[in-house]
Amino acid sequence: MTAIKNVFIKYIIPPIAMLIIYLLGITYRKEVVGRESEQSLIKKGINPIYALWHGRLMYLPFHYRWQKNLNSLVSPSTDGEIIARTLRLFGVRTIRGSSYKSGSTAFRNLIRVVKDRGRVFITVDGSRGPVFKVQKGILHLAKISGLPVLPVTYGAEKAHVFKSWDRFIIPHPFTRVVVIYGEPVYVARDTSEEEIEAKRFELEQRLVQMTEKADQYF
Repeated sequence: MTAIKNVFIKYIIPPIAMLIIYLLGITYRKEVVGRESEQSLIKKGINPIYALWHGRLMYLPFHYRWQKNLNSLVSPSTDGEIIARTLRLFGVRTIRGSSYKSGSTAFRNLIRVVKDRGRVFITVDGSRGPVFKVQKGILHLAKISGLPVLPVTYGAEKAHVFKSWDRFIIPHPFTRVVVIYGEPVYVARDTSEEEIEAKRFELEQRLVQMTEKADQYF
């Protein structure tokens, strides 16, 4: 990586991206559906592990901007560096790693964070996809930590959908946006690998249905 490219990736692109997301965010007319599932857990002193799609990442840092103890698993790739530095500007700490690289180290860090009562956001279709296919890592984290997995997604009345693997969306300025929370998925500590696969499918189907609802909401 050249010095100039390194400067752009670390110090120029992230603040520009953060400013764009913030300026877009303040124009949106937001509705929230199902947040009682999150609030009931937090009232009990339980910080869930948030599950979202990679393509539905953009709005959520604004939605949760500058709250305490927020953490996100981010790919160690170049794109991940930009995302991580942008998230940090919204007050989100980042854990670098993925199922493709530095996975075991990232998983240990995730366990440490949730045990310290940090809230963790994980893009469950990973950094490479396939799109809308939940990977098992989040279920193993839930099993070890004893914390529930809370699915969350969003949709917009009008949005640009990129032709990327994750079908990344950016809502248009001044459009209506809906954030939808689903019911949590629990994974017992004695859950077998076969049962983990069933929980993975349950979470995947729940997120798919929530995303379809979000996309058809308006």
